[in-house]
Amino acid sequence: MDENKDNSDVQVNFIEEEIKNRPLNRRKMVKRMSLIAVMAAVFGAVACLFFLLLEPVFNRMLYPEEPAVAGVTYPEESAVEEITPEEIRDNEEEKAASEEQDRIRKEVESVLAERQSEGETAAQIYAELSEIADRAAPCLADVSVITSETDWFDDPYETRGTISGLVIAADDNYAQVLVHSKEILNAQRIQIALNGGSSVEGTIRAADSVAGFVVLEADISGLDEEARDQIAPAELGASSTDALVGQMAIAVGRPSATEKGVAYGAISSVGRDLEITDSAFRQITTQMYASRAASGVIINLKGQVLGVIDMEHSRSDMPGTLCAIGVSELKGLIEKLSAGETKAYLGIEYADVPDDVRAAQSIPEGVYVNKVEENSPAMNAGIQKGDIISAAQGEDIFTRAGFNRSLLSMHPGEYMSLHIMRPTGDGYSEMDLTAELR
Repeated sequence: MDENKDNSDVQVNFIEEEIKNRPLNRRKMVKRMSLIAVMAAVFGAVACLFFLLLEPVFNRMLYPEEPAVAGVTYPEESAVEEITPEEIRDNEEEKAASEEQDRIRKEVESVLAERQSEGETAAQIYAELSEIADRAAPCLADVSVITSETDWFDDPYETRGTISGLVIAADDNYAQVLVHSKEILNAQRIQIALNGGSSVEGTIRAADSVAGFVVLEADISGLDEEARDQIAPAELGASSTDALVGQMAIAVGRPSATEKGVAYGAISSVGRDLEITDSAFRQITTQMYASRAASGVIINLKGQVLGVIDMEHSRSDMPGTLCAIGVSELKGLIEKLSAGETKAYLGIEYADVPDDVRAAQSIPEGVYVNKVEENSPAMNAGIQKGDIISAAQGEDIFTRAGFNRSLLSMHPGEYMSLHIMRPTGDGYSEMDLTAELR
């Protein structure tokens, strides 16, 4: 019995063993994982291809296509058994019109072919416009309005605003520059940068403080001959003609206000009377867009100045549209200011009376007073809104341009005699008034 027990113990000890894990083969595992990834990619690609090929078939089976929207139909034309003489005439007119259209089309095609042969591409056209704008550089100047101020700590500093001006006269000693800005009247110092980079100090020669036109004078005698040769007065064109409408114009100076630049566009309208005291200015409207603080001039394709940019009086329903004051109505004022003469102040706004209105309401010849400034020479003389000025300084007045010329011939301190037609209940009463101009 003891012997069996010993044998049993030996057998148990014999089957006891420790199981160890087989060492991991990393290279084989990487190969196996790569194979699985490749097989998965192939399976996915086959599945996608299978889906793309069979998706339309399954879609048509599950969702049968609905009938398309019915197309439009037109009634069948009935046969005409007999053509009337009127229809024959209409057919002949239609044929003539068709032939005329063919003729115009052929002419247009001929012009286009000719321009194409000459290389008249859009890029070349803009290049030519750019050259015209570049040729205007000698008559432009950047005018800086400099004002000295102090900050919170009483430290002095300068503020500088720059606008574009127009050279109207130049010789070996002096240059005159026209600017359209009321702010320049309050400048403590004026600096003028002329074409070529020459910079000189400027002074106010004369100004129309009401309309905001100022002629500056700059001493250029200290510049060398080469610098003076790069300065040239502008050539003024004519703006008082309806023929300008539709013509191409170029805005030069600072149409974007902050930097020098150009803009191209057609003139859309001319002749709108501006309501500016003691002036007979007319507005030019273009298809160009500009900043509200734009400055400079617009020129035609000959390089002639047509108007001075004026955004202050642009129409409220056309924001951003570049407008200008026509140069034809400015020439008299420019001449006066260039001579160093101050424009006399009367203090009224006046307008032409349309011929049809004059005839319908029996209004006498002259200009209509539509506003009188408070405490102005006109108010002190007794002029009222609604009066018709029919004569000034003994000469008959028919238009606002004529009255403007008469006013420009006067000087501050002089007395201006006016013949007035004032409306009454049954017509007009005549009276003579005298205004002491300021």
